[in-house]
Amino acid sequence: MCRRVVDGVMIFILCMPLAASAVACPICIGFPSKTEADLLLESHCVLLGRPDPKHPFQYAPGVALKGMYDGSPIDLLVDSATQRALEVHPECHVLLIQEVPGGPWRSLGWMSSGYAALVQRILQVGPTWTGPDATKHRVDFFVPLLGHEENRICELAYLELGRAPYTTVRELGRRIEREAYEPMLEERRYIEWRGLAILFLAQSDSELDRNRIRESLLAAQQFGIRTNLAAWATAAIEIDRIAAIDQIEKTYLQSSDRTSEELQAIFVALSMHGSRDDAGLRERVIECYGQLVERHPEFGPQVAKDLAAWNRIESVMARVPRRPHD
Repeated sequence: MCRRVVDGVMIFILCMPLAASAVACPICIGFPSKTEADLLLESHCVLLGRPDPKHPFQYAPGVALKGMYDGSPIDLLVDSATQRALEVHPECHVLLIQEVPGGPWRSLGWMSSGYAALVQRILQVGPTWTGPDATKHRVDFFVPLLGHEENRICELAYLELGRAPYTTVRELGRRIEREAYEPMLEERRYIEWRGLAILFLAQSDSELDRNRIRESLLAAQQFGIRTNLAAWATAAIEIDRIAAIDQIEKTYLQSSDRTSEELQAIFVALSMHGSRDDAGLRERVIECYGQLVERHPEFGPQVAKDLAAWNRIESVMARVPRRPHD
Protein backbone atom coordinates (compact mmCIF):
# COMPACT_ATOMS: atom_id res chain seq x y z
CA MET A 1 0.00 0.00 0.00
CA CYS A 2 1.56 3.30 -0.99
CA ARG A 3 2.09 6.05 1.55
CA ARG A 4 -0.61 8.28 0.09
CA VAL A 5 -3.22 5.53 0.54
CA VAL A 6 -2.16 5.02 4.16
CA ASP A 7 -2.30 8.75 4.78
CA GLY A 8 -5.68 9.02 3.07
CA VAL A 9 -7.14 6.30 5.26
CA MET A 10 -5.72 7.89 8.39
CA ILE A 11 -7.11 11.30 7.47
CA PHE A 12 -10.53 9.74 6.98
CA ILE A 13 -10.32 8.11 10.42
CA LEU A 14 -9.43 11.40 12.08
CA CYS A 15 -12.26 13.26 10.38
CA MET A 16 -15.10 10.81 10.64
CA PRO A 17 -17.59 10.90 13.54
CA LEU A 18 -17.14 8.38 16.31
CA ALA A 19 -20.44 6.53 16.06
CA ALA A 20 -21.01 2.87 16.79
CA SER A 21 -24.72 2.18 16.77
CA ALA A 22 -26.16 -0.96 15.22
CA VAL A 23 -27.35 -0.44 11.67
CA ALA A 24 -29.75 -2.33 9.46
CA CYS A 25 -28.46 -5.26 7.50
CA PRO A 26 -26.64 -3.74 4.46
CA ILE A 27 -27.60 -6.73 2.32
CA CYS A 28 -31.15 -5.38 2.41
CA ILE A 29 -30.44 -1.81 1.34
CA GLY A 30 -32.40 -2.45 -1.87
CA PHE A 31 -35.54 -2.58 0.22
CA PRO A 32 -37.80 0.49 0.34
CA SER A 33 -36.42 3.10 2.74
CA LYS A 34 -39.80 3.23 4.47
CA THR A 35 -42.35 0.48 4.96
CA GLU A 36 -46.08 1.05 5.14
CA ALA A 37 -45.77 0.69 8.90
CA ASP A 38 -43.44 3.71 8.90
CA LEU A 39 -45.84 5.70 6.79
CA LEU A 40 -48.72 4.91 9.12
CA LEU A 41 -46.83 5.76 12.29
CA GLU A 42 -45.33 8.97 10.89
CA SER A 43 -48.56 10.31 9.40
CA HIS A 44 -50.67 13.05 10.97
CA CYS A 45 -53.92 11.42 9.84
CA VAL A 46 -54.85 7.93 8.65
CA LEU A 47 -58.23 7.73 7.00
CA LEU A 48 -60.45 5.12 5.42
CA GLY A 49 -61.95 6.12 2.09
CA ARG A 50 -64.27 4.87 -0.64
CA PRO A 51 -65.44 6.34 -3.94
CA ASP A 52 -67.92 9.17 -3.49
CA PRO A 53 -71.33 7.91 -4.69
CA LYS A 54 -71.97 11.28 -6.36
CA HIS A 55 -68.48 11.49 -7.87
CA PRO A 56 -67.26 7.90 -8.36
CA PHE A 57 -63.74 8.95 -9.43
CA GLN A 58 -63.21 10.92 -6.21
CA TYR A 59 -62.76 9.71 -2.65
CA ALA A 60 -65.20 10.38 0.15
CA PRO A 61 -63.66 10.43 3.65
CA GLY A 62 -64.61 7.68 6.05
CA VAL A 63 -63.49 6.73 9.55
CA ALA A 64 -60.23 8.26 10.82
CA LEU A 65 -57.98 5.57 12.27
CA LYS A 66 -55.46 8.13 13.48
CA GLY A 67 -55.83 11.86 14.06
CA MET A 68 -58.82 13.79 12.79
CA TYR A 69 -59.90 14.56 9.26
CA ASP A 70 -59.32 18.28 8.75
CA GLY A 71 -61.68 18.70 5.82
CA SER A 72 -58.90 19.21 3.29
CA PRO A 73 -59.72 18.00 -0.22
CA ILE A 74 -58.64 14.46 -1.08
CA ASP A 75 -57.17 15.28 -4.46
CA LEU A 76 -56.75 11.70 -5.64
CA LEU A 77 -58.26 9.86 -8.58
CA VAL A 78 -60.03 6.57 -7.97
CA ASP A 79 -58.54 4.38 -10.68
CA SER A 80 -60.58 1.72 -12.45
CA ALA A 81 -58.72 -1.19 -10.84
CA THR A 82 -59.54 0.12 -7.37
CA GLN A 83 -63.15 0.70 -8.36
CA ARG A 84 -63.49 -2.89 -9.56
CA ALA A 85 -61.83 -4.26 -6.41
CA LEU A 86 -64.16 -2.32 -4.14
CA GLU A 87 -67.17 -3.42 -6.15
CA VAL A 88 -66.15 -7.05 -5.57
CA HIS A 89 -65.32 -6.37 -1.91
CA PRO A 90 -67.88 -3.80 -0.74
CA GLU A 91 -66.76 -4.23 2.90
CA CYS A 92 -63.26 -2.96 2.09
CA HIS A 93 -61.79 0.54 2.00
CA VAL A 94 -58.85 2.45 0.60
CA LEU A 95 -56.14 3.47 3.08
CA LEU A 96 -55.39 7.19 2.89
CA ILE A 97 -52.65 9.03 4.77
CA GLN A 98 -51.80 12.68 5.31
CA GLU A 99 -48.30 13.46 6.54
CA VAL A 100 -48.98 16.94 7.95
CA PRO A 101 -52.15 18.93 8.72
CA GLY A 102 -53.56 20.43 5.55
CA GLY A 103 -51.04 18.55 3.44
CA PRO A 104 -51.71 16.39 0.37
CA TRP A 105 -53.27 12.97 0.72
CA ARG A 106 -51.65 9.75 -0.40
CA SER A 107 -53.31 6.44 -1.14
CA LEU A 108 -51.77 3.19 0.10
CA GLY A 109 -54.29 1.20 -1.92
CA TRP A 110 -57.35 -0.76 -1.02
CA MET A 111 -57.17 -3.14 1.92
CA SER A 112 -58.55 -6.55 2.66
CA SER A 113 -60.27 -6.95 6.01
CA GLY A 114 -57.19 -8.81 7.26
CA TYR A 115 -54.84 -5.99 6.31
CA ALA A 116 -57.21 -3.43 7.80
CA ALA A 117 -57.03 -5.30 11.12
CA LEU A 118 -53.22 -5.29 10.90
CA VAL A 119 -53.20 -1.54 10.24
CA GLN A 120 -55.21 -0.94 13.40
CA ARG A 121 -52.83 -3.15 15.42
CA ILE A 122 -49.81 -1.25 14.08
CA LEU A 123 -51.39 2.08 15.00
CA GLN A 124 -52.16 0.76 18.46
CA VAL A 125 -48.86 -0.99 19.25
CA GLY A 126 -46.42 0.92 17.06
CA PRO A 127 -46.06 3.98 19.31
CA THR A 128 -44.51 1.68 21.95
CA TRP A 129 -41.61 0.77 19.63
CA THR A 130 -39.23 3.23 21.22
CA GLY A 131 -36.08 3.14 23.34
CA PRO A 132 -33.18 0.68 23.28
CA ASP A 133 -35.45 -2.34 22.72
CA ALA A 134 -37.42 -0.78 19.86
CA THR A 135 -35.92 -3.04 17.18
CA LYS A 136 -36.56 -6.18 19.23
CA HIS A 137 -40.19 -5.28 19.89
CA ARG A 138 -40.79 -4.40 16.25
CA VAL A 139 -39.17 -7.63 15.03
CA ASP A 140 -41.17 -9.69 17.52
CA PHE A 141 -44.36 -8.07 16.23
CA PHE A 142 -43.69 -8.93 12.57
CA VAL A 143 -42.03 -12.36 12.82
CA PRO A 144 -45.33 -14.27 13.17
CA LEU A 145 -46.64 -12.53 10.04
CA LEU A 146 -43.88 -13.82 7.75
CA GLY A 147 -45.42 -16.55 5.64
CA HIS A 148 -48.95 -15.13 6.05
CA GLU A 149 -51.39 -16.32 3.42
CA GLU A 150 -52.04 -12.74 2.29
CA ASN A 151 -49.12 -11.55 0.17
CA ARG A 152 -49.36 -7.95 1.29
CA ILE A 153 -49.06 -8.89 4.96
CA CYS A 154 -46.24 -11.34 4.26
CA GLU A 155 -44.34 -8.74 2.21
CA LEU A 156 -44.66 -6.09 4.90
CA ALA A 157 -43.34 -8.50 7.53
CA TYR A 158 -40.41 -9.48 5.28
CA LEU A 159 -39.45 -5.86 4.61
CA GLU A 160 -39.63 -5.07 8.30
CA LEU A 161 -37.35 -7.99 9.22
CA GLY A 162 -34.90 -6.91 6.53
CA ARG A 163 -34.15 -3.79 8.56
CA ALA A 164 -32.82 -5.75 11.53
CA PRO A 165 -29.06 -5.89 12.19
CA TYR A 166 -27.20 -8.96 10.95
CA THR A 167 -26.91 -10.49 14.41
CA THR A 168 -30.71 -10.48 14.62
CA VAL A 169 -31.06 -11.80 11.06
CA ARG A 170 -28.83 -14.77 11.94
CA GLU A 171 -30.95 -15.56 14.97
CA LEU A 172 -34.17 -15.23 12.97
CA GLY A 173 -32.83 -17.64 10.36
CA ARG A 174 -32.67 -20.30 13.05
CA ARG A 175 -36.19 -19.53 14.31
CA ILE A 176 -38.19 -19.06 11.13
CA GLU A 177 -39.40 -22.06 9.16
CA ARG A 178 -38.10 -22.25 5.60
CA GLU A 179 -41.65 -22.34 4.22
CA ALA A 180 -42.26 -18.85 5.60
CA TYR A 181 -39.69 -17.23 3.29
CA GLU A 182 -39.81 -19.78 0.46
CA PRO A 183 -41.64 -17.44 -1.97
CA MET A 184 -38.94 -14.78 -1.53
CA LEU A 185 -36.31 -17.38 -2.28
CA GLU A 186 -37.96 -18.95 -5.31
CA GLU A 187 -40.32 -16.51 -7.05
CA ARG A 188 -38.70 -14.33 -9.69
CA ARG A 189 -40.77 -11.27 -8.81
CA TYR A 190 -38.90 -11.10 -5.50
CA ILE A 191 -35.38 -11.36 -6.93
CA GLU A 192 -34.43 -7.82 -5.82
CA TRP A 193 -35.57 -8.65 -2.29
CA ARG A 194 -33.98 -12.11 -2.15
CA GLY A 195 -30.94 -11.14 -0.10
CA LEU A 196 -32.65 -11.52 3.27
CA ALA A 197 -34.03 -14.95 2.36
CA ILE A 198 -30.52 -16.04 1.36
CA LEU A 199 -29.21 -14.98 4.77
CA PHE A 200 -31.99 -16.99 6.40
CA LEU A 201 -31.06 -19.97 4.21
CA ALA A 202 -27.49 -19.87 5.53
CA GLN A 203 -28.82 -20.90 8.95
CA SER A 204 -30.31 -24.10 7.54
CA ASP A 205 -28.88 -27.47 8.61
CA SER A 206 -29.82 -28.99 5.27
CA GLU A 207 -26.85 -30.00 3.12
CA LEU A 208 -29.00 -29.33 0.06
CA ASP A 209 -29.43 -25.72 1.14
CA ARG A 210 -25.74 -25.38 1.89
CA ASN A 211 -24.80 -26.78 -1.50
CA ARG A 212 -27.18 -24.34 -3.13
CA ILE A 213 -25.30 -21.49 -1.46
CA ARG A 214 -21.92 -22.83 -2.56
CA GLU A 215 -23.10 -23.41 -6.12
CA SER A 216 -24.71 -19.97 -6.36
CA LEU A 217 -21.50 -18.23 -5.26
CA LEU A 218 -19.50 -20.37 -7.70
CA ALA A 219 -21.84 -19.39 -10.54
CA ALA A 220 -21.47 -15.74 -9.60
CA GLN A 221 -17.69 -16.10 -9.65
CA GLN A 222 -17.64 -17.86 -13.00
CA PHE A 223 -20.16 -15.73 -14.86
CA GLY A 224 -19.79 -12.34 -13.22
CA ILE A 225 -23.29 -12.41 -11.72
CA ARG A 226 -23.80 -9.39 -9.48
CA THR A 227 -27.43 -9.78 -8.42
CA ASN A 228 -27.51 -10.82 -4.76
CA LEU A 229 -23.74 -11.41 -4.79
CA ALA A 230 -23.29 -9.83 -1.36
CA ALA A 231 -25.92 -12.17 0.09
CA TRP A 232 -24.47 -15.31 -1.48
CA ALA A 233 -20.96 -14.37 -0.34
CA THR A 234 -22.19 -13.63 3.18
CA ALA A 235 -24.06 -16.93 3.27
CA ALA A 236 -21.03 -18.86 2.00
CA ILE A 237 -18.84 -17.39 4.76
CA GLU A 238 -21.56 -18.26 7.26
CA ILE A 239 -21.43 -21.95 6.38
CA ASP A 240 -17.78 -22.46 5.34
CA ARG A 241 -16.05 -19.68 7.28
CA ILE A 242 -12.33 -19.33 6.46
CA ALA A 243 -12.54 -21.68 3.47
CA ALA A 244 -15.14 -19.42 1.87
CA ILE A 245 -13.05 -16.30 2.56
CA ASP A 246 -10.03 -18.02 0.97
CA GLN A 247 -12.10 -18.71 -2.13
CA ILE A 248 -13.44 -15.14 -2.26
CA GLU A 249 -9.95 -13.72 -1.80
CA LYS A 250 -8.59 -15.76 -4.71
CA THR A 251 -11.46 -15.19 -7.13
CA TYR A 252 -12.29 -11.56 -6.35
CA LEU A 253 -9.63 -9.72 -4.37
CA GLN A 254 -6.70 -11.19 -6.28
CA SER A 255 -8.39 -10.86 -9.66
CA SER A 256 -7.69 -7.92 -11.93
CA ASP A 257 -10.91 -8.05 -13.93
CA ARG A 258 -13.60 -7.65 -11.28
CA THR A 259 -16.00 -4.73 -11.50
CA SER A 260 -16.36 -2.15 -8.78
CA GLU A 261 -19.92 -3.39 -8.22
CA GLU A 262 -18.66 -6.93 -7.59
CA LEU A 263 -15.97 -5.71 -5.21
CA GLN A 264 -18.48 -3.57 -3.33
CA ALA A 265 -20.69 -6.63 -2.83
CA ILE A 266 -17.71 -8.63 -1.56
CA PHE A 267 -16.75 -5.81 0.78
CA VAL A 268 -20.27 -5.82 2.24
CA ALA A 269 -20.05 -9.57 2.90
CA LEU A 270 -16.63 -9.29 4.53
CA SER A 271 -17.77 -6.32 6.62
CA MET A 272 -20.83 -8.19 7.86
CA HIS A 273 -18.70 -11.02 9.21
CA GLY A 274 -15.88 -8.82 10.42
CA SER A 275 -18.42 -6.96 12.55
CA ARG A 276 -19.46 -10.15 14.31
CA ASP A 277 -18.05 -11.12 17.69
CA ASP A 278 -15.78 -13.72 16.10
CA ALA A 279 -12.06 -13.02 16.44
CA GLY A 280 -10.98 -15.67 13.93
CA LEU A 281 -13.20 -14.36 11.16
CA ARG A 282 -12.32 -10.76 11.92
CA GLU A 283 -8.58 -11.39 11.61
CA ARG A 284 -9.08 -13.04 8.23
CA VAL A 285 -11.32 -10.19 7.08
CA ILE A 286 -8.67 -7.65 8.11
CA GLU A 287 -6.09 -9.52 6.01
CA CYS A 288 -8.44 -9.27 3.03
CA TYR A 289 -8.96 -5.57 3.69
CA GLY A 290 -5.22 -5.03 3.32
CA GLN A 291 -5.29 -6.55 -0.16
CA LEU A 292 -8.46 -4.71 -1.12
CA VAL A 293 -7.13 -1.28 -0.21
CA GLU A 294 -3.75 -1.91 -1.77
CA ARG A 295 -5.29 -2.87 -5.11
CA HIS A 296 -8.33 -0.59 -4.90
CA PRO A 297 -7.54 2.47 -2.76
CA GLU A 298 -11.02 3.88 -3.37
CA PHE A 299 -12.23 1.42 -0.72
CA GLY A 300 -10.01 3.10 1.87
CA PRO A 301 -12.77 5.14 3.56
CA GLN A 302 -15.06 2.13 3.94
CA VAL A 303 -12.25 -0.05 5.26
CA ALA A 304 -11.16 2.71 7.62
CA LYS A 305 -14.65 3.03 9.04
CA ASP A 306 -14.76 -0.68 9.89
CA LEU A 307 -11.26 -0.76 11.34
CA ALA A 308 -12.02 2.24 13.51
CA ALA A 309 -15.21 0.58 14.80
CA TRP A 310 -13.16 -2.54 15.62
CA ASN A 311 -10.27 -0.53 17.12
CA ARG A 312 -7.96 -2.16 14.61
CA ILE A 313 -6.88 0.67 12.33
CA GLU A 314 -3.22 -0.25 12.86
CA SER A 315 -3.76 -3.79 11.56
CA VAL A 316 -3.92 -3.06 7.84
CA MET A 317 -1.24 -0.41 8.13
CA ALA A 318 1.18 -2.80 9.86
CA ARG A 319 0.70 -5.56 7.31
CA VAL A 320 1.56 -3.59 4.19
CA PRO A 321 5.08 -2.31 3.44
CA ARG A 322 5.38 1.39 2.71
CA ARG A 323 7.68 2.55 -0.07
CA PRO A 324 9.91 5.38 1.24
CA HIS A 325 9.51 7.67 -1.77
CA ASP A 326 5.69 7.52 -2.17
